[in-house]
Amino acid sequence: MQRMVVLGAGVMGSALCVPAADNGLDVTLVGTHLDHSIIESLKSSHYHPALDARLPDSIRYLQIDELTAEHLMQVDLFVIGVSSPGMDWAIETIRAKKTALSTLALITKGLEPDNDAPALTYADALPVKLAAQQESTLEPITFEHLVGIGGPCIARELALRQPTAVVFGCVDNDALATMANALQTDYYRIKQSADVTGIEACAPLKNFFAIGVSATLGHYATEKNQVVSVSKNPTAAYFNQAVVEMAALAEWLGGRRDTAYDLAGMGDLHVTVGGGRNSRLGTCLGQGLTISEAMAGPLQGQTVEGIDTGRVLSAGFRKAIDNGELRKENFPLTTAILDCIEFDCQFGLCHQLF
Repeated sequence: MQRMVVLGAGVMGSALCVPAADNGLDVTLVGTHLDHSIIESLKSSHYHPALDARLPDSIRYLQIDELTAEHLMQVDLFVIGVSSPGMDWAIETIRAKKTALSTLALITKGLEPDNDAPALTYADALPVKLAAQQESTLEPITFEHLVGIGGPCIARELALRQPTAVVFGCVDNDALATMANALQTDYYRIKQSADVTGIEACAPLKNFFAIGVSATLGHYATEKNQVVSVSKNPTAAYFNQAVVEMAALAEWLGGRRDTAYDLAGMGDLHVTVGGGRNSRLGTCLGQGLTISEAMAGPLQGQTVEGIDTGRVLSAGFRKAIDNGELRKENFPLTTAILDCIEFDCQFGLCHQLF
């Protein structure tokens, strides 16, 4: 594996370029139409303003309008690193430039609604979307291997080469090993798994559950010597419940239950509760705000991925409860978060959830 192209100059896609470049891969980072200023900064100084870090000199940077089919010739690894609302745009961008890929890897995380299934992970939905012929002038996109990337990874820490453990998932063991060996460094350690659906399920679910776990951060506090600190016991209880429910939902979505008890689920949930927009929303709920109040106030203008995950999850989850496929009493935290999203009510923080 020699050539890698990343579409999306956000923090995670850009950070992944660091171990790839350190390992000597030919790396091209392509910005979306929203990344113009980032790419200009990287071109002039290799400095990424959102990461507050300098990327390796060997990386090549392109604005989206500079990307041509020639740039994608003989690419061994193509990484989609856009936000989940930009996935359809990314597919059409690829379709217009190239119709055959070797290995396609996903940093983008989300769920897709499906009338005949609970919901679809990108591991299940993306091959169908890529194969669809949207217009007579654009051919379907084919690829040999699909790899999901999950696990606890703060982008800036990776860009600064701090020790990071993640998990790559692919049904083809040889392709998985090839990609992992190409990107693994002494600071970027990669666990390999065949459960790509489970990894792709846990990634959006941890954003969703981080909202509920982080509500404890806004609700419970202790005071000693006039110093107020967040209580640890409630957060630990909610964290454990979140992992249990995430495991059951990951299995329901087609993955393996044990994947949630590893890096893709429990590990990623830990760092997500520690900071970010989903955690901040949960803290607001714990302080008594509704989601609409939080989004109009402290989180105004921001996208909270866990809300989108809940909206996609809701219909299938409610249906599964009604037909007995899932038991509501096993999902108190899921139900409480969904109620907040659907009915804009206050979050019910109490021991009765368990």
